[in-house]
Amino acid sequence: MQSNKKIFMVLTGVVMLVSCLNRQQQTMPMQGAVDSLTMWYGQMNADSMEAASQRIHSFLAQHDNDQIEPIRRLRAHWLKARGVWFSAIKGQPDSAIIYTERALREIEGNGNDIPPLQGMDKIKVVAMANRADFYRQVGRMDMSVDGYLQALHVVDSLQMDNDMRIVVMLGIGTAYSCMGDYVGSRDWWRRMEELLPEMSANDRFIYYNNVGNDDYFQDHYQEAHDNFIKAAQLVKDDSTRTWDYAAALGNLAEIYVCLGRVDSAHIALGKADSLLQKISFQPYEYYLTTTRLKLLMLENRMVDALRLARQQDHDDMPIPAGRVLRLKALEQLMQHTGHWKDAYYFHRQWHVLNDSIQSANIQMQKSARFMQYEHDRRLLEQQREIDHERMTSRLTMAILVVALLVVIVLVVLLILRNRRNRFQELRTRQQIVGLRMENTRQRITPHFIYNALNHEMLEQIKGRPVDFSPLIQLLRSGTEQADNLRTTLAEELRFVDYYVKIEGRQMAGQFQYTKNIAPDVNCERVSLPAMSVQIFVENAIKHGLRRQGGILTINVLRQGTNTLIEVIDNGEGFAPSYQEHTGMRVVRQTIQILNEHNREQISFGAGNLQQGARSWLLLPDDYNYELS
Repeated sequence: MQSNKKIFMVLTGVVMLVSCLNRQQQTMPMQGAVDSLTMWYGQMNADSMEAASQRIHSFLAQHDNDQIEPIRRLRAHWLKARGVWFSAIKGQPDSAIIYTERALREIEGNGNDIPPLQGMDKIKVVAMANRADFYRQVGRMDMSVDGYLQALHVVDSLQMDNDMRIVVMLGIGTAYSCMGDYVGSRDWWRRMEELLPEMSANDRFIYYNNVGNDDYFQDHYQEAHDNFIKAAQLVKDDSTRTWDYAAALGNLAEIYVCLGRVDSAHIALGKADSLLQKISFQPYEYYLTTTRLKLLMLENRMVDALRLARQQDHDDMPIPAGRVLRLKALEQLMQHTGHWKDAYYFHRQWHVLNDSIQSANIQMQKSARFMQYEHDRRLLEQQREIDHERMTSRLTMAILVVALLVVIVLVVLLILRNRRNRFQELRTRQQIVGLRMENTRQRITPHFIYNALNHEMLEQIKGRPVDFSPLIQLLRSGTEQADNLRTTLAEELRFVDYYVKIEGRQMAGQFQYTKNIAPDVNCERVSLPAMSVQIFVENAIKHGLRRQGGILTINVLRQGTNTLIEVIDNGEGFAPSYQEHTGMRVVRQTIQILNEHNREQISFGAGNLQQGARSWLLLPDDYNYELS
């Protein structure tokens, strides 16, 4: 009984072919003529579609030997569309297979002379799916399954989007249903159910329509009814989906007959008839007539059923499953009306054709199972290769990461080592400078102590008062700053004051000491390298003022974001070797070390004037004296 229902699948194939042709228009730009061809096909306007097809054919006939890419692309599209025409409009799937094979050869080329057409992968998959569906229509279910599996292999190999995978999987499930392998079909429907959220409205229509067919073949009429209702609702109000709605109505009419719902069957058939006037499709008309015969018998209108049967050409159906369903209905009609000879005739025809189909289905199920196994095996091997490449890639990436980490660690260690060496070098240089500064202080201190004591002793002999306070303050201040690299300007100037007071009392001539500090200078907030001003003052007295006296002036003023300190004397000036003096070397090396750790730089200098000499120090406000 199940095999008698396979004419039901004619509508499924036509719906899928319309979907494929529409999807072709969406996935790749085509010439205007092919666009119009697709438009007329979508409206099921057979005359306009044939006229557009003939115009394209005439153009291609004039360029029959041209192998340039635009001509080949147009030829491939036309051949594929022509195959759909022979299947869906003419009901001749054998001719459809021939045209589709030619389209595929055009896309794939023939080797070195004519290379494959680039950018037509989706069109190729659609053509392969069409060919598989045409094989299903002629009863070659094994070839149909194999064709769909080949198309699915192309989809998987090229990692196409799920829209193409959905088209192919719908066809595989349909082919299994047609040959009665409902275990296989249900497996594919379950896979498709997971993709429902990703399906377009057109793909969902095909899914519900084909699952309804699968339920119908297994006599699950109520489940089939529910799925056909869902399919019909998807296209009911869409004027561009007239053919799909007609197919859904025809399926529902058949289900209502099987459920014994006469009124519903009449309504569905009436709507289908009104659409049939716009759509001329022989297999569809044949199918509706068979349903109408069964409905008349259900209503016990045997006379009308006989009249309808005699008006039909029962052999005018190229699809064997359609003839089986019609022969079974005619046998039942002749039995009910007492025409036993005719009943026996139709029964013999049905029995021969049905046995042939059943035998072919058994062989095709075996063949399809083997093809499915081969496809799964290739897919598993492909997945293993992908997994192997992925593991190799991960291993390579891991090695690169480890190597990179090793390089980073080595670079970090090298940087740390260099920093440690630089830090040690800095500490060594700092210690050297510190020792030189300490040595300078130690050299100054005994000198001052001797001179100061000698001076006070002479003053005591002369009967004058003795004053040791400047010496005591100088020694205390020197002790406090002995280990400091940095001091404030206030502390530095106090040290200089004590130093100048002691030196000034010992000069031969008259000596004058002056400090000019600008009002906007806060000496407590200005920092500088320790002993730098004191060394400038010492050099001014030693090289310019000691023998004959004179004027010593210290100027402190703001210069932009810097503080400028000047030590000026009107003495004899500096000798050429002044820059090599121990104190100046200490100042230069100290400032050099500090400048290495700052963006803003301390600058200093010394030189002779027309009368006397000038030493200066320029201190940035934002300066870091920490060595790290």
